[in-house]
Amino acid sequence: MLVALQSQRVLQRRLEVVAGNLANVDTTGFKADSIVSEEEALRPARAEDAPRDIRFARDITVARDMRPGAISVTGEAFDFALDGDGFFIVQGPNGPLYTRDGAFTLTGEGRLVTTDGRPVLSAGGSQIVFDPQGQAPRVTPDGGVSINGQEVARIGVATFARPGAMERVGANLWDAAGQAAGGFEGRVIQGALESSNVEPVMELTRMITITRAYESAARFINQTDELRQRALERLGR
Repeated sequence: MLVALQSQRVLQRRLEVVAGNLANVDTTGFKADSIVSEEEALRPARAEDAPRDIRFARDITVARDMRPGAISVTGEAFDFALDGDGFFIVQGPNGPLYTRDGAFTLTGEGRLVTTDGRPVLSAGGSQIVFDPQGQAPRVTPDGGVSINGQEVARIGVATFARPGAMERVGANLWDAAGQAAGGFEGRVIQGALESSNVEPVMELTRMITITRAYESAARFINQTDELRQRALERLGR
């Protein structure tokens, strides 16, 4: 019964991750999660009767699927996608944060910001500000921002040696977790957005499999509890 209870705990955590992935199918630049589990090295339980080999599973970490999503053309001047490994640099409360979501907008003052209002930073670490009434900028593949043919800024893009080790902040932001930022060798694509890399069919299949396994464990626990109750009644008589 304890093995079944522990299985339910791991399955519940897996179900939460799958539900989070499905909830972000349409989130720009979202990266899917998965649970990494392993067999418990210690042997905290044993049985007097067969089967004597009792093993527990536990979830040890959340793995990030950092594969790029599909890029779709929007034609909007302030939509950007990254072709290659890298993250846009945005301003966080305690330092820079990083995102693959390039659906940017302009504030009334002309500041380039993310959908949740965080300023987008340049390669030099400063905020990018335009004339809100001026001409729309053109962005080159290396991130250079030009107005009337003159470069006025360069969109900050950083890469990391271990992107899977970055820490998720909210739904679509990342903390570098102490890693040093490197240069970007891919392309910045203006007028396009990167889709989520969640595969809905695969996630729905996982959800069905997890739900059935959870129900199976629940039936096993109920049967074990009923067996215990019958044993107590007979011993009482």
